[in-house]
Amino acid sequence: MINIGDIVGRKSYNCDIAFEVVDITEEGIAILVGKTVRLIADSPLDDLVLLDDERIHREEAQEAAIIESVVNQSTPKNRKKFLMGKILHVDGDGKYMKKCMYLYKKLNIYAIGIEMKEQEMPNKVLKYIHYLHPDVVIITGHDSFNRKDKDDMDNYRNSKHFVKTILNIRRDYPVMNQPIVIAGACQSHFEALIAAGANFASSPNRVNIKSLDPAIIAVKCAPTSLLEPVKVVEVIEKTSNKNEGMGGIITFGTMKTLYY
Repeated sequence: MINIGDIVGRKSYNCDIAFEVVDITEEGIAILVGKTVRLIADSPLDDLVLLDDERIHREEAQEAAIIESVVNQSTPKNRKKFLMGKILHVDGDGKYMKKCMYLYKKLNIYAIGIEMKEQEMPNKVLKYIHYLHPDVVIITGHDSFNRKDKDDMDNYRNSKHFVKTILNIRRDYPVMNQPIVIAGACQSHFEALIAAGANFASSPNRVNIKSLDPAIIAVKCAPTSLLEPVKVVEVIEKTSNKNEGMGGIITFGTMKTLYY
């Protein structure tokens, strides 16, 4: 018997992704969100199988290893001489947001995390930007593409909400680096997100991205000097599906150097 909160795999996909059951409809359809990937999906209950603890622990260990790798490679020397950029992380998934906040804390990057449903983001995010004046804004959560016409926004679960949010941000903040915007989730409409004004977005090849991928981009922007461009190719190489999952434009960093 499958219940809300169970960790499951889809038999028809050879259990390639671990999902958490977040809802079950009256018609017996389970609403699923990825345990480590920013994918939302639905599935008949009879296509689901419970996953064992070993699989879950293995994926959690992989995430922990990613965090340690990013921390070891990102920490600037002589930190007291630098003022790194401030991050506003808006996430449709509170559990994923906490993982990202842990990464920011490990790197001593000042970040504010806000959990918010994707459909609420267009009308609510801007007030937080007005109040907090962040250097980097992440707009993420869960998304999916139904594999039909990739140019039709109606074929994506949440891309339209991300696009509207970015357009609202750029209406008030038209300069691309003020703030830097990182947007999207699994299989998102990459071209629409970039066209709306995102600096970095998912997903060029409509593939999945993992929970930490937007944060990995952010923690490269925050300690890069505002006089230097972020090494886009280098930072994307650190994400789970590299340039198939994330892309972006030339963007300058946000770190200020203190002279005294």
